[in-house]
Amino acid sequence: MIDGDMAYIGKQKQKTKPVTVKIPTVQWDAKRLPSGSWIQIPEVLPSLNIWNKWHWSVYQAKIKELSSAIGSLKLVCDLPKYELVRVEVIYFFGTSRRRDTDNYTPKLLLDALRYAEIIAEDNSQVLELSPPRFETDREKPRTEVFVWEG
Repeated sequence: MIDGDMAYIGKQKQKTKPVTVKIPTVQWDAKRLPSGSWIQIPEVLPSLNIWNKWHWSVYQAKIKELSSAIGSLKLVCDLPKYELVRVEVIYFFGTSRRRDTDNYTPKLLLDALRYAEIIAEDNSQVLELSPPRFETDREKPRTEVFVWEG
């Protein structure tokens, strides 16, 4: 009976496939451009349908995480603080399907940019927000943000 059990265990081991872990290749990054800044976030930020259902403390924790990372990039890459801005957001999704631009309002991102002191304010008097763009990159899903002066 023991030999039978060992044979069974041996067969199980042979059928087991090796586990592959996909390591993300996208990292936090930023560059100072001639008339603005570019920031890369190594994730696709959640849609309004997702973060609108979060408890306020979860929302605040996410803003704190984003603003801390963006603040670090600001120091390392010497990004300025902008008073009057135009912000463009490009979402690079891992899958290609239709998405509603209304659900990808970048409020979470704008709050993080304000707390990280990349933008002075996020109200309509000093901020022009371009409609979000959706792209597909199966290998490197991410969010790219362009902050243009004036």
